Amino acid sequence: MKNNRSNVLHEVKHVSHYAEGFTSLVAGSYVMILALTKNNLALRLALGIAGGYLILRSGGKLQSGSTKKGI
Repeated sequence: MKNNRSNVLHEVKHVSHYAEGFTSLVAGSYVMILALTKNNLALRLALGIAGGYLILRSGGKLQSGSTKKGI
């Protein structure tokens, strides 16, 4: 019983990380598109940095949320 509960909690943690990573990837892509459409150089720079951070962060979350077993 305890082992089954532990497995369920482990899987929920993976799903949570994966969902957070996917959301961060989508948000980062959106912010990068906004950065490309703005004319203000300072705003483009700020949005570019924020979008880049979100995209880089998504990689770590997606990797930690992957459910590769036995690797």
